[in-house]
Amino acid sequence: MNKLFEDFVCVALRQALASYGGHTELQARGIHLDQDEEVRIRPDFVWYADDGRPAAVADAKYKAEKPEGFPDADLYQMLAYCTALGLSDGHLVYAKGNASHAAHRIRNAGITIHQHALDLDQAPAALVAEIRAIAGRLAVGTPV
Repeated sequence: MNKLFEDFVCVALRQALASYGGHTELQARGIHLDQDEEVRIRPDFVWYADDGRPAAVADAKYKAEKPEGFPDADLYQMLAYCTALGLSDGHLVYAKGNASHAAHRIRNAGITIHQHALDLDQAPAALVAEIRAIAGRLAVGTPV
C-alpha cells in the first residue's frame, strides 16, 4: 500500500503542476547529500524549473498521524532533501492526519517543512482536488 500511495500522490502532483511549466522527476536519482557525492538521497518527487534547477520537493508517506504527531525522522529526511537541493521549502504528504497542514520553520536553516495530511475517505474527485491544492503550495513563489 505504501508504494501505491506514493505513486498516486506523485503522479497526481506531476499532473497538477504540468500547467506551471518545468518538469518533474519521480524517485529522483543522481541527488547527493554531500559534496563528494557518496551519500545518495532519493526524494519521491522533485519539480524542476525550465532552467533545470530544483523548484520543489515532496515525499509521500503512507502513515497516519499519531496523537504525538508524525515521526521526527520524516522531518530530518525532508531537511536533508531541502539542503541538498538548495530549497527553502519541502513538503511531506501523509495518508491521514489531525490537521490538513502544519509548517515547521527550521532553526538557523531558512527552511520550512510543510506536512500535508490527505483524507483518503473522500470521493476521488475531492482527493484529487486536495492534491491540486498541495501542488499550488509547491508552486507558490517558484518562478519556472
